[in-house]
Amino acid sequence: MRSEEPGAGSLSASRHTQFMVFTTACLGGVAYLGFTNGFLLAYFSRLNLSEGLILGLLAAPAIVQFLLVVPFGYLSDWFGKKLLGTIGIVGMTSALGILAAPELFSEVSLTVSVGVVLFSAGSALVQSNWFALLDPLIRERERGRFFGSLRLTWQTFGFFFALGVSYLLERFSEIETYRWILGGIALLGLLRLFSYWGIPELEHSHPPSASLRKTFFEVLALPGYLPFCAYCFLLMLFTGACPQLFSLLERQVLGFSDDQLVLVGNLLTVGALVGFVLGGRAVDRFGTRYVFLLCHLLFGVILVLFLFREQVPFPLMVFLGMLTLLFGFAQAASGIAMTSEILSLIPKENKSLATGIWLTLHSGGAGLSGLLCGQVLEVGLLSSEWGFSGMRLSAYDSLILICGVMTLLMTVTLGLIPSMIRRAQWIPQGT
Repeated sequence: MRSEEPGAGSLSASRHTQFMVFTTACLGGVAYLGFTNGFLLAYFSRLNLSEGLILGLLAAPAIVQFLLVVPFGYLSDWFGKKLLGTIGIVGMTSALGILAAPELFSEVSLTVSVGVVLFSAGSALVQSNWFALLDPLIRERERGRFFGSLRLTWQTFGFFFALGVSYLLERFSEIETYRWILGGIALLGLLRLFSYWGIPELEHSHPPSASLRKTFFEVLALPGYLPFCAYCFLLMLFTGACPQLFSLLERQVLGFSDDQLVLVGNLLTVGALVGFVLGGRAVDRFGTRYVFLLCHLLFGVILVLFLFREQVPFPLMVFLGMLTLLFGFAQAASGIAMTSEILSLIPKENKSLATGIWLTLHSGGAGLSGLLCGQVLEVGLLSSEWGFSGMRLSAYDSLILICGVMTLLMTVTLGLIPSMIRRAQWIPQGT
């Protein structure tokens, strides 16, 4: 836990700065949501890509972040956060253009793979220093509410954008519609450059005082830092691929149409909107420990309940929509708690590297989750059809069940979170 010094975390973002931060998040958020709300999954399915490749592509951003966020964070502290972030935004925008033109290379799978990897690398550049860029702009006692409001805003923007996408896909289901939508998202990425440069970089870059290796191990030695990162990795390992598994189950087994797929996927965003509001307030008022405990148990229960969709007296879309909404709530609330916790643990120096290591393990868990699930489906390790207590289940259900059971079993790992084993003095209490 870092010590409190006079003035630490005392700067408050001006209205202009807050507007620039929120606008940057909104303009870039719709591209991130495409990987979770079913839009890109539907697009890749239209391109006749295999299920294993689709899961691998959807997991690529997390995998690339796992590999690149730490070195990018180190370079950000050296050359400047906004410089590397700008390069990242340009890369993400270019990648969306490539995805909109799948015939660019001879093989569609090659074109899509290049686009996704380029997008992932650009995303890693931006994410490697995003929290470090914002940290000095926010009072410590306002972190939970600030990040809750920030995520609420960009997810709301993404939700209404996705509603428009769902409407377009319902009216115009041709493959060209997907390309126009991707082009529109790329245009938002270009506009994002202007708002991004309106965010002040209060902590100026300088050459590192030590090598990457030495700085890396100094960060790992911070009290409570590595155990917390390990918890985040394990949680994401068993929950990271679940939204994609939900979408594949709904598309391949339950026969949902493209617009239905995006509509149910949007409920993930609706749940996240509620989670950001309630999670931010709960973190500021009660601390992170209760938020972590509630969300962890909620993850496991939701995943197990997903298998009992034929046993409930609700229409299928209503029941699955409710579970998807609750899953989005748990993701958002736990994300707010994670952000507040990690900002409490990182040092004043090398903030980009410190947040980058955490994000690396967080993203690595999510990416590995998608990669492993994709490979299991690709090689056919699980039965495509099986039954339990009169229910007809699939290989996707097997993976969801494994994730749910493992999440419940790893409840014991909550002890890795510093605020779970002692009262977290750094968590601001509401009045």
